[in-house]
Amino acid sequence: MTAPLSRRILLAEDDARAREISALVLQTEGYRVSMASNGTQALEMLMLDPEVDMLVSDINMPGGIDGIQLARRAQQNLVPLRIILLSAYPQDSFTDFPDNVAFLSKPYDRRALLNAVSISFMKEGGSIN
Repeated sequence: MTAPLSRRILLAEDDARAREISALVLQTEGYRVSMASNGTQALEMLMLDPEVDMLVSDINMPGGIDGIQLARRAQQNLVPLRIILLSAYPQDSFTDFPDNVAFLSKPYDRRALLNAVSISFMKEGGSIN
């Protein structure tokens, strides 16, 4: 298994406090984290940086592209990328939830986030509860 230091994660979250705390949790574990405050910014960052290994994104974000649209565009246009989508709503409330994408319910704690990331790096997609 590849060490976290070589893993790059893009975290897309419009809530600044949640974004900063989640990034800090991931960085403390050795992941290299970039942050975006909306889907449009995240997509631009993904297009410019093909070295990103994982996208962790809130579903409900402003800026024209929500997390589901971001995940779909990333899957269509980029090299294989692991994706975790976050929401306070249940996964089954999203009728257009993309295939091969993991889901993490909000609110989540440090352990749940790290577990979701670890599982996603071990396998592709799936629901994480």
